[in-house]
Parts: sequence; structure tokens; C-alpha cells
Amino acid sequence: MNTIAIIGGKLQGFEVTYLAKKSGMKVLLIDRHEKPLIRDLVDEFYNFDIIENPEKLVDISHNVDAILPVNENQSTINFLENIVNNLYCPLLFDFNAYRISSDKQKSKQYFKSINIPTPKDYPCKLPCIIKPLSESSSIGVSIIHDNKYLDSKTDELKIIEEFIEGDVVSLEVVGDGTNFAVVKETIVHIDEKYDCHMVTPLEHDIEFRKIAYKLASNLGLKGIMDVEAIKNPDDLRVIEIDARFPSQTPIVVYHSTGINLLNLLMQAFYGDIWEINGKIQENYCTLEHVMLSGGDLVPVDEQILSNATEYSQFYCSNGLEIFKCSGSNPAFTLVMWGGDESTVKDLRDMGYSIIKETHQVLKCNYIMGQ
Repeated sequence: MNTIAIIGGKLQGFEVTYLAKKSGMKVLLIDRHEKPLIRDLVDEFYNFDIIENPEKLVDISHNVDAILPVNENQSTINFLENIVNNLYCPLLFDFNAYRISSDKQKSKQYFKSINIPTPKDYPCKLPCIIKPLSESSSIGVSIIHDNKYLDSKTDELKIIEEFIEGDVVSLEVVGDGTNFAVVKETIVHIDEKYDCHMVTPLEHDIEFRKIAYKLASNLGLKGIMDVEAIKNPDDLRVIEIDARFPSQTPIVVYHSTGINLLNLLMQAFYGDIWEINGKIQENYCTLEHVMLSGGDLVPVDEQILSNATEYSQFYCSNGLEIFKCSGSNPAFTLVMWGGDESTVKDLRDMGYSIIKETHQVLKCNYIMGQ
């Protein structure tokens, strides 16, 4: 497996590119935008719209080992499903699973049909969570504390469910249609906008793993799926599934276990995959997004990064990588890993110092040059 083509140049594309490079793979990026976010991180960039130029995609499929869509544009997904049989390499995507996961109402119906624990719909008590029907991840999600506000917005709401206190946890499953590898649990740290700014490993959770396996096996998943849930000491409730390559969590899975989800996904289309049993964590890893504000580094969510203009490597050493996201106010992604949480904390402190010191040097150079 030497070359993969990805369709989409934002954060999901960054995740795949990162894992591909760790495996020594070449990455071709296809994007209709002239300056996609990760253009400087890939080996080759093809600027065209696959819907308008399908023959170019077919030509590329002759020379790559696989194609992976890493965007959630519904027109693009629909087009790929129509053209998939014309391609000369596997398209690493499960369209049937995606149809269910991309519609939160269909997802809820699926959960209930196989007795998966999920938050109650239309709760009697506040607060509650409201979600749009089809937006990805946390986009459009909010917590409602006031009945008056809820009543005034009812016509716009698609999903209303009970609010449950606890950690947002995530677990990836990769399937070949028959075998299903449940990989590594992570905690998704969220901000006040209900968006992710940090990911860390989670201890082995047998109940969560059984639920993830059940969700994938009942779909006959051939591809990758992310399961998200709310977990507290007394309960675990699934809040959503996403049958597409996720962002942020796979890097933490890779550095904490040594398991490369991209390799596992490719194996699902080229042969049988193995099922993972028992505890697999070997290291600790943290992925974190931060931004400079008044000389300090503050958490920033992934939506800020998605709207930036350029993503590039800023620093790299053993156990610490920093990526800079350029824009009107630069943001940084830190990836830190080591044998234990204490080691990673020291690496985090080092990363913070590197960013601050570099910023001070650049600031001084700018002032002197005026």
C-alpha cells in the first residue's frame, strides 16, 4: 500500500495524511478549492471538482491503492456512490452506514431498534440538548435551560433530547462486512460551544466496546465508524455515530496504541481484518488545539482550524509535534505522547514554551523592522 488519494483538504484530510505519513505512504489530495487547508502537507495536489470532471478521478484511480472521501458534502458523497463501480481501486467508504449516521433521526431509530442506550427524546425536565437533523458533530448543537426559548424555537428543531452530565467519549470501529475491530476509547474534551479542543485516551471500557461492536455488526459495516457517547460513573448513553473517517481521535489512538486506523481501514477492503480483544493501551497521548491570546495560550475548537487558510508543521521532535494553522490569528495543534501522563504533561509545557518564545521573537523582529 504505497499511495492513497483523499477527496477533501480540511481536518479529516489532515488526519488521514498524518497517519499515511506514519506508514510511509504517499498522499494525493483532490479538492475543488485552489488553496485547501492541508495543501502543503500532501505529496501532490489536484485542483478540480470531481463532479464536473469525473474522468480525472477515474484516471487517478489507475495509479493509487485506494481513494478516501474526507468531506461531508452530500452532493460529493452521492456522486461517488454513483461512480464507485467505474474506479480502478477501492473507495474506502460505506455508503449504507453513512446514510444512517448522517441523519440523526435515522440514527436514533437505529439505536432503539437494537436496544442501544441513548438519551431520552422530548424530556420533561430542563436542561435539554437540541440538534439539527443532519449537521456533523457539534455544529448547531446547543443546551436549552429556558422553556420560553425552547417554545420559540420549536419549528427549527429536529432533535430534542435530555441533557446528561458526563464525559464525551469516542470509540472507532473498522469493519470488513464480517469482522469488526473495536479499537481504542478516547475522551473528547469540549468547550462551551460543545466543540472539541482536546482529545486524551480513556481507560478500557467493556460496556462501551460491546455497544460499538453491536452497532457496527448490525450494520454489516465495511468501512470505519466513530461512536460517541456520554459517560458518567453510573451510565453510558450513545449520542451519535459517524460512518466516515474522523478527525482528532485517530492520532491519539495511533500514539497510545500503535494501531493505525488508516492501515486497518485499507486492510478491511483488501482482506479480512482482525478483531481486537483486551486492553491495548501502551502509551499516553494528548492532542490539543490552542491559540495565542494576550501572550497566553488558550483552548480553541476545531471549527476555528477548519476556517483557517493553511496548516503546516511548526515543530517536530520525539514525543512532540506542533502544527500551525495560519489565519488572522494563528492557532496551533500539539500532539504529545509518552509512557505516562506525567511525561506528556512535561512535553506539553515544552510545546507551550516553544510557541510563546517563537511568537516573541517574531514580534520583536516585526517591531524592529518597522
